[in-house]
Amino acid sequence: MHNSKLISKRRQDRLAAAPTTRDSYHHGDLRAALIQAADEMIAQNGIEGFSLRAAAQRAGVSPAAPAHHFGGAKGLLTEVAILAYERAASYIDGAGRSEDIVTDVRAVGLAFIKFAVDYPGHFRLMFRNDLVDRSDPRLSAASKGPGIRLGHAVLAYRSNAVPQPGSFEDSAEMLCGIAAFHGLANMVIEEKAVQFFKGATAKNFVVQYLPKVVDHLFPRNKAHLREPQPRKEKA
Repeated sequence: MHNSKLISKRRQDRLAAAPTTRDSYHHGDLRAALIQAADEMIAQNGIEGFSLRAAAQRAGVSPAAPAHHFGGAKGLLTEVAILAYERAASYIDGAGRSEDIVTDVRAVGLAFIKFAVDYPGHFRLMFRNDLVDRSDPRLSAASKGPGIRLGHAVLAYRSNAVPQPGSFEDSAEMLCGIAAFHGLANMVIEEKAVQFFKGATAKNFVVQYLPKVVDHLFPRNKAHLREPQPRKEKA
């Protein structure tokens, strides 16, 4: 009788220690667990370290569960990309808003690059059209927040004008400014930017050099001493 109780106790311990299975999840919990697992994998190992099977194993669910809930890798990675855009927005929002347009554009640009440094795998995923579903309206909505904030800050700096979305000039200014931040972020996370500065290393670049680089990218000039004015319409 004693042995029977001991065997039963051991079996209960093994069950408690076993990975969670699909049957123990509610439908929504399973989906959330897979998103969390994929999110953690991208954070730790980047896109190269991701697979549906590995995500299922990390979440402790059936290998077939990701395809069942997300249709495939693109569906699950789209969920992670949505989280990435939300994080980027959080970084940019954390920079605050300044009435000084030079201070403002420098702050939001620096925040965007710091997000890329802290989440390089997510940063790369956000712009991989082959890996995410651009037709997902939630992804589109999530991506607009950081883009609009960056774009308007750049536009205010470049033209010292009240933004007039839709004009070619404003669209070009925003594109070029965001492209500058995006390219700089890429060079930083690929550790290419450090090669331009004597004494710079991957560890000290973000703190000691990056703010000065962003200041150089968006210098203060005489045009920024006057109040922003609406852009004059061309005849």
